[in-house]
Amino acid sequence: MDAAAAAAAKGRDGEEKEGGHGKRVSFTGMFRYADRTDQLLMLVGTLAALANGVSQPLMTVIFGDMIDAFGGATSDNVLHRVNKAVLSFVYLGIGTAVVSFLQVACWTITGERQATRIRSLYLKSVLRQDISFFDVEMTTGQIVSRMSGDTVLVQDAIGEKDGFYLLSCWHAYLQL
Repeated sequence: MDAAAAAAAKGRDGEEKEGGHGKRVSFTGMFRYADRTDQLLMLVGTLAALANGVSQPLMTVIFGDMIDAFGGATSDNVLHRVNKAVLSFVYLGIGTAVVSFLQVACWTITGERQATRIRSLYLKSVLRQDISFFDVEMTTGQIVSRMSGDTVLVQDAIGEKDGFYLLSCWHAYLQL
């Protein structure tokens, strides 16, 4: 971990590609700074994203039940059948709200925790540098700017975007 932070602190000459884009990191490589708590949060967030992805196909099934309740019911039992379908919609809405909250909360929290860990390692690495590093390689403003900007990008990538990526993949899988 310290070697990666030291390499980041020494500048981006080896990492920069043309056009100003940094080196790409694999999907699993983003999680190298995760501890057990982060792994648990990511597991809960992933399961919540999968449950959230099931809600849309379930809504289609419940809507079909609602249409059947109107079309196949007699005047004696139409109210009971429609109420049953409406309650299914309410329960689905409550369940979707809960798993959506868990998905976003877990992924956002783990993103923040990992970004904080990366910031701390980066700062430790910068503080271990020889004093001439600050005269030759970068200024104080560059250090703060790079540390802040890079960790915000990591936090955004790990945070909500991963949860929504998993949700979208699950939606695509369920549509097949």
